[in-house]
Amino acid sequence: MYDHVAFFGSSEFAVPVLKSILDSTDVKVIVTQIPRMAGRNRRLTPTPVSAFAHKNGLNVMEVENVNDEGFIKTLKDLNIQLAIVVAFGQILKPILLDSVPKGFFNVHASLLPAYRGAAPIQRALLDGVEETGITIFKIDKGLDTGKVALMENLKVDPLDTFDTLSEKLSMLGSSLIKKFMESPEILLKDQNGAPSYAKKISSEETIIKWNYPAAKIGNLIRAFDSRPGSRTTLNGEMVKLFGFKGISQMRGRPGEILKINSEAIVGCEDFSIVISKIQFPSKRVMSFGEAQNGHKIISGSLFGA
Repeated sequence: MYDHVAFFGSSEFAVPVLKSILDSTDVKVIVTQIPRMAGRNRRLTPTPVSAFAHKNGLNVMEVENVNDEGFIKTLKDLNIQLAIVVAFGQILKPILLDSVPKGFFNVHASLLPAYRGAAPIQRALLDGVEETGITIFKIDKGLDTGKVALMENLKVDPLDTFDTLSEKLSMLGSSLIKKFMESPEILLKDQNGAPSYAKKISSEETIIKWNYPAAKIGNLIRAFDSRPGSRTTLNGEMVKLFGFKGISQMRGRPGEILKINSEAIVGCEDFSIVISKIQFPSKRVMSFGEAQNGHKIISGSLFGA
């Protein structure tokens, strides 16, 4: 069993893992990003990890630069022996990595060396993979290149979105970290296989190209559901599409809305996709049935024109 543990995490993905660690041992300090502007009203908002820590009376530090000498001294003063990192959002430099005797271990949302980098879940969905997983590895100076402590696979459902797959992987991570925390003598192994890289998603990548095959467009919508949303134009304005429900054998012009009820069937390069939700600028996400009833969209409309 480990003690004198620090936890580094920021996003909602990290919270179940933190809860699991807290079930196993005391956490001396929880380190997270500083509050950022978020939401329509651009309010200063703490990270989900910070909100959880404050709610539960835990020792939390919101740190702008964890490689700062003053912060590293704080870790040493707390006698931190092991650090767990989950969806934290800062690069950890050697000066920081060397400050903790047993090292920093990352809970990464892929089967390394596949999808090293910032966006492993979205990249996996874009590629339409049938399997992904969680890897716990010791952080070194490379980009997700460190030795592996534990790894476990997870099947990807054909309708999984970024949100649903993130939740499944987060729960798998919380289960795997419990095994890690209870196995201080675990042997580390080299990563095995050809590496691939999951670079940060660009704004351009969220735009739907309707002359692509239905399966590729479906994967794109899944990858960006619920954020940042897949984008396309309709009647001269940019809208977002969510809720991929599968592929239909119906055929039509790329981007053409072939049928609307509660969902919409939209033509692609080969077949068509079934999607359930749309968001107009400055409006809430709504079903296609609501959009049709509100006279915002009709059968025969053309996305991307």
